Amino acid sequence: MATKKVKKNDGPDAVAKKLDSILEALQSLLIVQGHGAGLTRAQVRALAKVADARVGKVWKQLEAAEE
Repeated sequence: MATKKVKKNDGPDAVAKKLDSILEALQSLLIVQGHGAGLTRAQVRALAKVADARVGKVWKQLEAAEE
């Protein structure tokens, strides 16, 4: 998988944006794994430290995919 290297002249804002996108991806993966492990939405929300709406967004997609 190709990745974009952060250049020195990209500045701290570019690095922060990259880190935020990585954090969001990891949180989504944690939600997916929690769903697969049989955790409740509340348990996943507490573990991932995200808003209930964020968990619900991913959770609904997972439940739709199961049908």
